[in-house]
Amino acid sequence: MLIFFQELGLQLFLWLLQLVDGLMELFSAIAGVTTVNYHGQQVNIVEFIIGDTTIGAVFWCIFITAVGLTCIFTIVGLVKNMIANNRNVSTIVGKFFLALLGAMAMLAVVILGILIANSLLQLLARIFQVNNTTKISTAIFNACVGDWLNGYSASNIDITSLSVRQILGGYDTALFGIWPTSWKCNGMIDPNTFLYLPGLIAGVALAIALIMAVLNLAKRVYEIVFAYFTMPIAMSTLPMDDGARFKNWREMFVTKIILAYGAVFAVNIFVLVLPVINGMHIDGASGFANAMFTIFMIVGGAMLIPAGQTLFVRLFGQADDMRAGGGWLRSAFYGGRIAGAMTFGLAAKGISGIAHAAKKRKSDSGDSSEGSGGSSGADEGDHYTDSGSESAASDEGTSSEAATTSETEGSSPSSGETESSGASESAEGGESS
Repeated sequence: MLIFFQELGLQLFLWLLQLVDGLMELFSAIAGVTTVNYHGQQVNIVEFIIGDTTIGAVFWCIFITAVGLTCIFTIVGLVKNMIANNRNVSTIVGKFFLALLGAMAMLAVVILGILIANSLLQLLARIFQVNNTTKISTAIFNACVGDWLNGYSASNIDITSLSVRQILGGYDTALFGIWPTSWKCNGMIDPNTFLYLPGLIAGVALAIALIMAVLNLAKRVYEIVFAYFTMPIAMSTLPMDDGARFKNWREMFVTKIILAYGAVFAVNIFVLVLPVINGMHIDGASGFANAMFTIFMIVGGAMLIPAGQTLFVRLFGQADDMRAGGGWLRSAFYGGRIAGAMTFGLAAKGISGIAHAAKKRKSDSGDSSEGSGGSSGADEGDHYTDSGSESAASDEGTSSEAATTSETEGSSPSSGETESSGASESAEGGESS
């Protein structure tokens, strides 16, 4: 079973390396270092898009619109001057003609600037093409290999063109040739010492870094076309604001042109340092520790690729533009993570609410049963209270009867005395008569 997982891990790793090499080719083409094929001819992507006839027709329509806007902004500048009276009329009119002529001059400057920038960029890429450079996929694979076998090494093979069986070799089987038992070690590397998981982590990190760099460069192509179209409009505001809008456009255009230089510098520096990193080892450390050291250095260098664009643009004071426009992938990542956390939170709350409702329903049913039992007990208590009150009432009646009897008995001697006194008085009267 372990052999199956080893083959699967290596296959995923090889796919990642193929993706990395493909992204490197895309990077060179989109940056303008290499040419692309368009209807059978090799062209530079930025130069060809700017020189396309359809884009040129749209540009001239925008240019004519900008001439009308220049007239409008000149009138606005004259009206503002009539109110504030802080400029000469001749200055405003001179800015009108300067805007018209400046737009034509800037058109030539933009086209020449793009051509010169691409030529220097290609020259810069060729400068880094020296003998000690190696492919990124080969360098990462070599860092993950524990032991090379049968005289193979990273310098004489192309990893992305090989299969898993060619790299790992064959294995012994059991159970009618179905279940693998052990490796034969007749391939290029030792399968038991290869770092499968660290290699996958390094490949994913490098692929993400290259994807971010390629996306920024692809966005740069559209931004250059955007700057090309908006140049006449930026020049048309010259009579009104003395070139404040044109200054912003100029800074933006320079930023987009030099953006590719930072990416090319970062990638080529990374490729240039890779062979040096692969030759370094920490004395006294295990083979796994040295392999992790190499992989960490590779992942750290991969992080330089998207950051190199910002570092280079920061030299010209335009890093804010990069942070505003180039960090959408990170925002999407964090937004997706927050959305996932909220989804799990809502699901947990829903489950908790359902459990609470079920528990409450169960407690309500228990309370109702207890209530029925309590009411019967209350009735018994009422019966007990009634019987007790009847007993108390009978006792009170008995005591009142006893008190009445005692009072009657107590009052009877006095009535006897009265009768006896009456009888004696009558007797005395009889005697006197």
